[in-house]
Amino acid sequence: MTIPRYSIPILTIVLLFAGYFLRFAFTQPTTSVEFGETGKAKLVCIVDGVKCKGTANYFTNMFNGVEGISSIETIATEHIATFTYDPTKINREQIRKIIEQPILLRDGSSRQFFSCVKMK
Repeated sequence: MTIPRYSIPILTIVLLFAGYFLRFAFTQPTTSVEFGETGKAKLVCIVDGVKCKGTANYFTNMFNGVEGISSIETIATEHIATFTYDPTKINREQIRKIIEQPILLRDGSSRQFFSCVKMK
């Protein structure tokens, strides 16, 4: 059995286009949490450590009860966290400190899991 000469390049092109269009399916928000406060400002952070739905859920739970944060949306595949917050109650540097705070582990030690690479 012989494979037609142009089938492999055509298949490669089809798979490249399929991968490009499937990218949009994986850039949907991983988590979206509303805390009930009214926020006026937006902050987009590139967060190293947000890798999957589990880490995104843990990340958003770190902000539960923090005054001034009204919502957080994460996209784990892009390592993006978008905050809506009230700048009269919390500022960008305070948000960064919460992101980069060490997390207490079960054995009693602590480790920094998340790091804010870039803020926009």
